[in-house]
Amino acid sequence: MSGALLAAAETNPWASGWDMLVALGTLGLAVGTVLLAVFTFALARRTHDLARDSEATVRSQWRPVLLPAGHKPYEEEGFTTTPRIKPLAYNPNEQILTVRIHNAGTGPALYVRAHLERPDQPGGISPRNWSRAALAPGEAADLVFENASFAQRAQLLLDYRDLAGHQYGTACTIERVNLEPRMYDVLVEDHSVTTLGDAVYPQEGLRDARLPASAGPSLT
Repeated sequence: MSGALLAAAETNPWASGWDMLVALGTLGLAVGTVLLAVFTFALARRTHDLARDSEATVRSQWRPVLLPAGHKPYEEEGFTTTPRIKPLAYNPNEQILTVRIHNAGTGPALYVRAHLERPDQPGGISPRNWSRAALAPGEAADLVFENASFAQRAQLLLDYRDLAGHQYGTACTIERVNLEPRMYDVLVEDHSVTTLGDAVYPQEGLRDARLPASAGPSLT
């Protein structure tokens, strides 16, 4: 009887080793699961960053940038020169302000909207006879504002979008020094800056020329 109890009390030489192997295997599986989760998260984050960088790169390649134009090239006697020209002119007698802008970006500026905003008129005034269609890269245009008197400061606000429909804005601060206006500062933003809305398409009575969202690209 005592021999049987002694035999039962003896430790199985494989018991502790097997338990240790099971524990090590469980620990290794847990560590592997954690490492896999970390790697999956890092991969997803990296993929997201690459997609964001690619989108930003593509957008920068086609981004329009509207700025006040400081010079206009011309040819004279066979030589190409670029004389400096004031980007704006003001006639105080007729209260007419003329601002020359140009597209310094790499993509066309579509549906350009312009407002001259003054302290006593926050809503702004629009330029005379201004076509709001587009400005190609390198193209310039004159904005003529009537009844544009201002005492000290005003700001020219420009809204436009790129080929993908992303909105941009430019804010140009204008100040008068000895009655002469000058550009004081220029800000370029990734959002609209005027109180004007974007274009509505299609206009009433016109056919929608866009490809339906449910239709795929044409192969013909």
